Amino acid sequence: MQMFDALLRDHPHRLEGMEVYSNLLYVLPDRPKLATIASLASDTDKFRPETNCILGNYYSLIAEHEKAVLHFRRALTLDRNFQAAWTLMGHEYIELKNTQAAIESYRRAVDTNRKDYRAWYGLGQGYEMLECYSYSLFYYQRAAALCPADPKMWAAVGLAYGKCNKIANAIQAYKRALVVGSRMDAGGSFGSATSDPLAHAVGGALDPQILYEIALLYEREGNNDEAAAFMELALEQEEGAEEGDEGLGVTQVTSRARLWLAKYSYGCGMWQRTMELANELCQDGVEVEEAKSLVKDVRARLALADQDETEMEEDG
Repeated sequence: MQMFDALLRDHPHRLEGMEVYSNLLYVLPDRPKLATIASLASDTDKFRPETNCILGNYYSLIAEHEKAVLHFRRALTLDRNFQAAWTLMGHEYIELKNTQAAIESYRRAVDTNRKDYRAWYGLGQGYEMLECYSYSLFYYQRAAALCPADPKMWAAVGLAYGKCNKIANAIQAYKRALVVGSRMDAGGSFGSATSDPLAHAVGGALDPQILYEIALLYEREGNNDEAAAFMELALEQEEGAEEGDEGLGVTQVTSRARLWLAKYSYGCGMWQRTMELANELCQDGVEVEEAKSLVKDVRARLALADQDETEMEEDG
């Protein structure tokens, strides 16, 4: 970022490579700075593909996706091989739910640059929207191979494996997403294909959404104990991973994990744990009615158990 700022300060009318800077500002997101770059580029030369990509990113950021598509199209009219515009236009068509147009854009992008992991990922998204999960898995795998350090890629692979009912593969992919999203061991290795990737993760916060998805996959396998372990891990992310770290606090995902654990504890006859989790849900304000129902049921069961115990003592 500092390099781009310095370049812009020294060469305010330079357009080469500025579309990359606009991508960074879009991701941050930094709307004021992106608006400034878009204005500068437009004043310098409206008929450059870089300018139109920058304007496309700006309109995308403010959710004017039709205008964004218009500018990416202009960029491609000026240069059909301007690869970044094909990928970015694909993203806009995904936002507009125009799946076929998105797929066509991403295909043109990978034809121009076979190493554009964002375009491969976009193809995966497109086919996922069409519910062609084996195709989406193939494209997500290509994206993950090109960008293995991005947890989003591995999470997408995990999702596609899950949709294809390849549960073990899905769990493995999600675990890799957890590892790359956290800190890895000094060797940076995932180990063999059959080893547990989580064995290589050290410290760092874990993504509760991915932990929750892994737990659901274990539940689909019928392994409720392992599912419960990952639901507990998801809950732990509310607190810091280490002393002094700031946790995520209560989120919708951690509340869903808490509800799952409350039902699991109820099914196992762990009344005290059920009460504890259900009371926490009431405080969180999530799934309150179901939590209250659990509390009421457990209290009734405990009262009945106390009554039976008293009667047995009296009979004795």
